[in-house]
Amino acid sequence: DNPPELKPKTMVNLALIYHNKVGAAFQKQDIESARAATIQAASYLDSAKPLLDAVVSNSGGTGSGLSVSEYLEKYKLLRLACHRNLGQIYAGAGNMAQCEQEFRHATSSFPNEIKAWQMLGRVLELQGKSSEMQTVISKIQELQQQQAAAGMGMFGSGTFQ
Repeated sequence: DNPPELKPKTMVNLALIYHNKVGAAFQKQDIESARAATIQAASYLDSAKPLLDAVVSNSGGTGSGLSVSEYLEKYKLLRLACHRNLGQIYAGAGNMAQCEQEFRHATSSFPNEIKAWQMLGRVLELQGKSSEMQTVISKIQELQQQQAAAGMGMFGSGTFQ
């Protein structure tokens, strides 16, 4: 009988393995492999998220090894990296509409993450959508003010790779 946090933690770790494959594929300029590995990592993460949330609600986020809360933070950073990687792949292929859609999905999934909004703002800027970009800039400034007021500084918590 396995602890309930084992499956979602394993999925996050598998996503990390695929995320590392993305980096290797990018170095080899193998964009299709990078895209496939990013989609696989995102799939593992999307499957792990409701399981992680369930463990947190049932146990308070404790368990063996790293806490489920730490895995939720890993989830967030990895899922944002998946959005960024797919957006870069779409932009590199000249598909700015799909890139924008990916970054809008990131802001929808992570509405309080400045990095998600910055990705969206950049693609809007590249497309010349200045009024939409201004809305995004306002949102970024609002989040920066909230984080500064909460004592998190300008760049939020954690790192983004």
